[in-house]
Amino acid sequence: MSGERASYLVEAYAMGIERAAPICFKAVDLRERPNNPDARFELVVQPGAVTAVIGDEDSGISDLGKMILGLSTPPSGEVQVFGTAIASLSYQKQLMYRRRLGYLMVGDGLLQNLSLRGNISLPLSFASDHRVKEVNLRVAAVIEQLRLEDVVDMRPAAVNEEDRRRAALARAIALDPELLVLESPFDGLTGRAAHDLLDRVRQRTNGTPRTIFLTAQDLGAHVLSLMTRVVHVAGGLAVEGME
Repeated sequence: MSGERASYLVEAYAMGIERAAPICFKAVDLRERPNNPDARFELVVQPGAVTAVIGDEDSGISDLGKMILGLSTPPSGEVQVFGTAIASLSYQKQLMYRRRLGYLMVGDGLLQNLSLRGNISLPLSFASDHRVKEVNLRVAAVIEQLRLEDVVDMRPAAVNEEDRRRAALARAIALDPELLVLESPFDGLTGRAAHDLLDRVRQRTNGTPRTIFLTAQDLGAHVLSLMTRVVHVAGGLAVEGME
């Protein structure tokens, strides 16, 4: 491309509203009671916070991450990300806007036919305008950040669960997103591993705190203590929390 390269990331960031909350759930129906006007989920996630939403398998929290990415639309209410409802955007604009987010789905979502390095490279290769050298430098940086040097050229099936989760998190932060959405990120991990993983993704490359939103059915006390805010969901409502 001649002249200055058009930046996908700059365009993605330009689509939001300045100073808007990273995530805002407005009167959202969750699946347990989808048409009850007295059971609407309301939550505003503050910049730089680590917010956990906890609920059982029938609480509807499994849909929250997909709503944030615009992959699922609530029966009523609205989910705004940096002031914009991604679900209302065109498909192409949704893809563009998601560059501001990192996402770890339940499990790890790694492609089994690629090495861990190949998985981590995907967002940089297909969702950025980085040149090959820039991609390689960034991949090397997140490999070191998540302590994957010894296993990065193996395929997912050849490494243990903790290393797969590390690789999935490395992929989620490859574009250095300001918002990280995690679904049951610590299931099957020791408290020490969970603490280490969260600590390694807390900050962006410029040193500012990254906003982290996670959902889980349960979190051990060792992990709860790392949260800025914990919200418990029952009957479609945020019924209890602590700052």
